[in-house]
Formats: sequence, structure tokens, C-alpha cells
Amino acid sequence: MKVFVRRRIVLGMALAFLFILLPAPGFFVSAAEDVAGTVTRLKGSAVAMQDALPRPLKVGDKILRGDVISTGTGARLEMKMLDEAVMTLGEKTIFVVIDYIAGGAEPNAAMRLLQGAFSAVSGDMMKIAGARFTVDTETATIGIRGTTFWGGTLDGVFEVALLDGKELIVENKAGRVVIDRVGEGTAIGAADVAPTPPKAWSSDKVKRAVATVAF
Repeated sequence: MKVFVRRRIVLGMALAFLFILLPAPGFFVSAAEDVAGTVTRLKGSAVAMQDALPRPLKVGDKILRGDVISTGTGARLEMKMLDEAVMTLGEKTIFVVIDYIAGGAEPNAAMRLLQGAFSAVSGDMMKIAGARFTVDTETATIGIRGTTFWGGTLDGVFEVALLDGKELIVENKAGRVVIDRVGEGTAIGAADVAPTPPKAWSSDKVKRAVATVAF
């Protein structure tokens, strides 16, 4: 009889443990609703962190709203967003997908670069009037209007350049610049220092910037 009772107790504890491990009701639904994009290319290692839980990434994995994405040494990560925008991260980059709502009355993409280098190609969202696409950095906020651009540190200073397209706005509390010529860039030394006036980059400088995110 005692053996039977012990077995019942052990079985009950095992079932309770399994119940704890099971995802809460609606988990998979909410995850689907929070999808912001998909990993389309990956070189080296990358991890997405959310709610203190790391997810090693591979090609085909979903990127979720709220993900903090980190890339390893020598790594590259390309992700295609819901509206076909493409974000590419260089090595040792920490990038946060704060929000990504591609449809509705007020489409909005909000991201943050904490470290490293990245490039962005805007998607269908920017064809909608009133849509916003911004990337915050430690020194400035980047707003785009149907463009391809690069942001990262070159020669010890954070810089942003327009690689293709229409217009790029870089601003912080000290000033604001508009870059509307392909091949021009600005440097932002600190959050309380205005972005420098747009200036044409040499072909060598453009190549060095692009190399930081090239596969």
C-alpha cells in the first residue's frame, strides 16, 4: 500500500512539473502576432533575447517585436521584415526591434542600435503616408524616407551615410541634418553635439562602411 501511495505521489509531482514547463494558453498565438521579420541569411552566430530567455538564431527563424539581437565575432545577420524591408547587422552588434507594425492606419517601425554597425533598406511601409521608420542610436535618431543607408562607427566616431534612395534625417537634441544625396554622410560625436553637415564620402570610405555588414 505504501509503495502504491509513493508511486502516486511521484506521478503527481512529475505531471505538475510538466504542466509548469508547458507554454501558457495563447503563447503561440501571441508569438505569431509579434512576428516582425525572418532571418534570411546568417554567417557565424547570433542570439535573440526576450524576457531574459536567449534563442540561438538560424536561417528561417522569426524575429519578434521586443527582441534584443546580438551577433558574434565575425558574424553577419540579414533579416527581412514584414514589409520586405531588409536589415543587415555586422559583427558584435546589439540591435533591438522595439516595434514593427507594417499595416493599419499608422505603420511604425522603431528600432535601436546599442552597439556595432548595420544597414537598412526600407520596404513597402514607406510608401504609406504617415508611416514612420526610425532607428535610435546612442548619439542620434535616424529617420528614413525610402532609402538604403548605413550606420556604425568608423575611425572611432559614429557615422551615418545614404547609400541609395531619397532622404535620410539624422537628429539629436543639439541639431538636425537632412541627407538627400547618395554617397553623403554625417558624423555624430555625442548626443549633445549636433550632427556634422552632410559631406560626400570617398569611395574608399563607403567601401569600408559596407564591408562591416557584407557577407
